[in-house]
Amino acid sequence: MARKAPFLERTSRRAAIMSGRGLKTFTGSRPKHRSVFLHMPKCGGTSLSEAMYATVPFYERIGVIDAIATRRAAGIVHFDRDDPWVCHEDLENGQKVFDLREQMLLQHMAWDTMLIHGHVLWSERAEAHFGDLYKLVTLLRDPVERTVSNMRMAQRAGLVGDDPEAYLRSDVARRQARVFLRYLAGRNDIAEGDLADATALATQRLEKFAVVGFLDRFEAFNARYREIFGVRLAMRRLNAAPDQMPDLDETFLDRIRALCAPDIEIYEAALERAARAGA
Repeated sequence: MARKAPFLERTSRRAAIMSGRGLKTFTGSRPKHRSVFLHMPKCGGTSLSEAMYATVPFYERIGVIDAIATRRAAGIVHFDRDDPWVCHEDLENGQKVFDLREQMLLQHMAWDTMLIHGHVLWSERAEAHFGDLYKLVTLLRDPVERTVSNMRMAQRAGLVGDDPEAYLRSDVARRQARVFLRYLAGRNDIAEGDLADATALATQRLEKFAVVGFLDRFEAFNARYREIFGVRLAMRRLNAAPDQMPDLDETFLDRIRALCAPDIEIYEAALERAARAGA
């Protein structure tokens, strides 16, 4: 749940989750399968995760692999610094926080947690040991829109400066433009020479997900989720950026598209798969 939301909004959101969980507890209803929500950044996942939490009765566990807490913990483990930036996933030590999150993911799977949620990479260990027990869920967004949104958030957070040109030349931009690639290939940094093989692997792995949704097609996602898990999601839009989409010229957007090329290929493959399935 967003830490910086106003008090009344946070309270309302918590109440909605508690109400949903209470109803599921009272009726004895729960999702038909254990699941991992692999949360792609800036793709609407905060809204979706809270809707998913509300479907889990109180007698089942929810495992939240919190982004900021794991960054701080990784900083302490590796550098003896309680600092959420030193192992931030968009920076050079990002693999360290993903390694910690994989350990937490495996711990929750070994504990039979009903719903696990977090910014986690694809885990070969999780697939090998728990692939038959957990169904994977994710939500995707147009890669160019997502990258622009991520750029704005990174600028507000002070992760990068205000100069869009400097952003495009940065490693932060490269990582933010290739979210789907990194998360599905299971590595925070992928060499340019490995892009083709990693993109093919990421596309192949996406086919193993039980539910793949798109930010602008929530009703189709909800229908598929209900078909697989037997519960309906009540979702509202959260984490909207506080300002309007910046006015970027087409040349700049073309450069973003070039950076996003692997993610665009993965995204288009997911759209084609959904079209074949009639979603």
